[in-house]
Amino acid sequence: MDWFLVGAAAVGFGLLAVGGVLALATGWLAPWLRGRVVRPDLWGYGTVSLAAGLATVMSFKMAVDSEIVLDTLFVLAVALVILGGLLQRRSLRRPTDQ
Repeated sequence: MDWFLVGAAAVGFGLLAVGGVLALATGWLAPWLRGRVVRPDLWGYGTVSLAAGLATVMSFKMAVDSEIVLDTLFVLAVALVILGGLLQRRSLRRPTDQ
């Protein structure tokens, strides 16, 4: 495995998680999200969940040798990614009909 790519992805997921923690702790959002996101705390929970799921999917093969544990971690990671996406979707402003 190319460790440069793993390190770059880990930095990306870390920055994603930092953005989620900032939204949880202070309510701060990136400027391009401020017009759409109504509930920053829910956005933060979704972002942290999404980053944790993606990092788990990326790294579960490196840490564990047992097939049962690998399958369990994979299902958990997919559930975290789906949960994160759903939470982020619920935090957005609903479009109004024109």
